[in-house]
Parts: sequence; structure tokens; C-alpha cells
Amino acid sequence: MRTLVLRRVDALTHSRLQTVRRWREAGHCAGVGNLDGQSGFLSFCARGEQGDWRGLIQAGDWLHYSLPQLQSVLPDACSGKSIAGLFRAVSRPLMLEVEGLHDRDLSEIELTDSVCAQQLPWLDTARGRVWVMDLPSAQPSNRAPQSASWLSDLPLRLVLQLGVSHLSRASHGRLRQGDVLRITRLTHHCVLAERGIGVFTFTEEGLHMELTAVDSHTQAVVEPSNGGELAHLPVRLEFVLATRDIDLGALQHIIDGQLIALDPDASQHIEVRANGKPVARGELVQLDAQLGVELLEVYRNASDE
Repeated sequence: MRTLVLRRVDALTHSRLQTVRRWREAGHCAGVGNLDGQSGFLSFCARGEQGDWRGLIQAGDWLHYSLPQLQSVLPDACSGKSIAGLFRAVSRPLMLEVEGLHDRDLSEIELTDSVCAQQLPWLDTARGRVWVMDLPSAQPSNRAPQSASWLSDLPLRLVLQLGVSHLSRASHGRLRQGDVLRITRLTHHCVLAERGIGVFTFTEEGLHMELTAVDSHTQAVVEPSNGGELAHLPVRLEFVLATRDIDLGALQHIIDGQLIALDPDASQHIEVRANGKPVARGELVQLDAQLGVELLEVYRNASDE
């Protein structure tokens, strides 16, 4: 194999498809399509907890689903300008109940016939079909972790920090066997994944741990934690292209510029490790200007699905 040929993935298209997948998993009717031949849209910008997003909805559909009684009252079809005015006057014109998409603060509401030619994600709502032109910048991440999570045995290093002290470079250079270092400040901090999660005290039975939030800058204990903060501890992901067993005799003959053979399908067998534990397998792809790994298999237990 002369070179590693990677499949190219467009980041925007991939993000839209993944968003639609999450909507469907949450029980919503959603998909991806284009707006060929359609007109009379209301465009808007919405502010949400995960960031701003832009959307479209057909003015006539919104009026029909929002105020169906007007059909029998109005002698003629309501103009687009009038519908846009009604849309602006309603406090929550879309009544969205979708994680990540909020409609409580809409702005830049305009009537338009000029729409995006690209395929856009759409979502069927009680007020009609909403087309999303720009997704929120951040993805929803406030889901409660499952009690029997497939990552429950993820290896994490717990450090019990007894205390701290400061040593000058000159003193460090004079250290000799038999010297005694003074602990100038006792901390008794419990550190997990390089984040302070609590404190410990000595008891006759051993160590007693108390989960609290620890300020890593001042090393001070702050408000007590409810334990949910543990779900947000950082996890180190590693992406392994290949592994080879090699003896020391062969290793010492490796020189600069030497080639190591890879399997022809090596790019489709990238092992993803979380804190050293294999958690998934994926394909190495070209994601715009960066490399990425598209997951092909996630090592979950059947009970976690």
C-alpha cells in the first residue's frame, strides 16, 4: 500500500445528519431535504442555551396550524406580510419541545422566497415543518448518565493529595538521601482525572472521603457536590492506527526513515481508547482540513442499549 487513502467527510453535512439522528432517537419526525419549488417562508433567528440557530417555516402552514379558525373568518387569503406580523406578535410562535432548539427569543423575522439550495434538516412540529439553516454551535450534553453505563468500568486514576509545599531550584539541587521535606500546607484533596472531587480524613478504619467541589486554582473547598459532577470529568481519548508485536532485537535495528507496513484496510480499523480502555472502532476520514474517526462500532453491553 503506497499511501493511506481516506474518505472525505463534509463537516457541515455530517453535523446535520447526526442532528437528525438525535431528533429521531428522541421520537421526533425529522429528516433532511431541499426546498425546491417552495416559497413564502418566514425566516427567523432564535437564541438558545446551546447557541443561536436559524430556521424557516412556511407562512401559510404556520397560520393554518396555529390559528385554524381564521380560515372560516377571513374572506380572502391572508397576505404574507400579515402572517409575519402575527408571527412577531406571538410570544412562542413555534412551541418547540426539542432539546437544543428554543423559540422563546426570536429575532430577524422576515418574509422571504430566497432560501438555501442545500439540503437542510427539517423537523415536523405542531406549528408545521421547521427547516433549520444554521444549527446551534454546541450540541446538547445535559443528559443524565445511565446508572448501568457501558463506561462504568472506565479506568480512572484517583490521587489522594496529602499536602503541598514549595521548593526553590537551589534547594532542589541540594537534596540528598536522608533529607526531610516539610509539608507546609495540608490539603487532603481527592483528585480524579486531574480534577478535585473532594477531601479525605483519617479514621481508625482507614480513609473517609467526602465528595465536594474543589477549586483547582486556590485549592479551596467550595460548595458541596451532589455527585453529578463526576459525569463531567475529562476523559482522554486515544486513536490507535495499528499495533505490532516486536522483540527488542528487531527494535534496536529500527532507524530513521524506516517503513512499517500497514494492512490495506488499516484506516477502517482505528481503535478508540478512553483512558486506555477500548471503547469503539472506527474509520479514519478526512474531515475538512482535519483528520477524524467515524465510529463503525461502539462496544456497549446489550443492557445499556
